[in-house]
Amino acid sequence: MKVPALLKNKYVCYALMALAALNVIGYVTVKSWECLALFALAGYSAHCYCKNVSLAILAALFVANFVFGCGRVKEGMEDMMKGPAEHMATAAAEAMAAGQQCSTHSQQGPCDADTQCAWDNAANQCNAVAQQAAFAASAASCCDGTTGNMKAVSGDFTQANLDSCNNASPAIQCPTTE
Repeated sequence: MKVPALLKNKYVCYALMALAALNVIGYVTVKSWECLALFALAGYSAHCYCKNVSLAILAALFVANFVFGCGRVKEGMEDMMKGPAEHMATAAAEAMAAGQQCSTHSQQGPCDADTQCAWDNAANQCNAVAQQAAFAASAASCCDGTTGNMKAVSGDFTQANLDSCNNASPAIQCPTTE
């Protein structure tokens, strides 16, 4: 195979060797053994075909990085690896933080004597949403310990909590007390 004169230059060969070494170090640091093996196999195959080291290194770099995508960047993909439970926990934590932030806005200033402040209503609504998001339906949170039945709507136990208990999967069975 006829090779261009540029690829026969020893300085070009040294530069390509340095680039190949950086790639190999990169594969080792991220423990991408399949990419390292693919790089070595492609380099050896190309060297057997054309007997030119520079061209073999270029072929190995092209096959490993461009054809098989071994140089891909994975930053910012941690969120994609989360399951539904992790997403719900994150959402509940953010809702609680938003509720706490809203409750601090209720002390913004004096209100008229005969009207309620608009931010008080907003803070109460934020807190209600945050508590609803943080509520996890379970036998401990849904069942009344004294009667063995579902809790009644009162105080901190809202209608939304009761609906969550009734619609829980699997269905919640309250233990009977004797």
